[in-house]
Amino acid sequence: MSSKPGSEVSFARELRDALSAIQMAMEVLRRPPDEATRDRMIELMERQLATLRALADRCDSAPAPGAAMAAEAQTLRLLVVDDNIDSAEVLGTLLEQLGHEVFVAYTGARAIEVAHERRPDVILLDLALPDVSGYDVARTLRRDSQLAGVYIIGLSGFGGDEHRKRALEAGLDDYLVKPVAIETLGKLLAARR
Repeated sequence: MSSKPGSEVSFARELRDALSAIQMAMEVLRRPPDEATRDRMIELMERQLATLRALADRCDSAPAPGAAMAAEAQTLRLLVVDDNIDSAEVLGTLLEQLGHEVFVAYTGARAIEVAHERRPDVILLDLALPDVSGYDVARTLRRDSQLAGVYIIGLSGFGGDEHRKRALEAGLDDYLVKPVAIETLGKLLAARR
């Protein structure tokens, strides 16, 4: 993979497309599908995982996308919270490639624990968690004076104004719709340096 900016945009687009396809397939599978639909969604996810593996191989053989930006960026301590383990791991890996220190939690309760233990600068918080909603996690963290300075970015599959309003009322600083463009996230994080 070339380190030219066009290659980085292409890489990011391929990654976003694969993640988006997997996310949509997972949404289909969350509803009780018929057997044929289930099989099609599994095949689709297997193809997209192969795409992600190929992208990872390209990373191994060349500078990671955003490597130049990472060299200039100050390291932030980031907490990624998502009950979708694969999504959390992929996002965490991308953020590490951008030079940040990343912690991951898969539940709201664990997110609160990790926030107290690690004192992140920024929390990327999925709002649809199975145990405690992301909104409640944000409210809990905002009541803790030791975490007053943490910047909380809500991540959601819903882009409506009512969801954004609810997120801001819960104490989130920003709101991004999944799948998140790494360029958008990079700009938000750069502003936190």
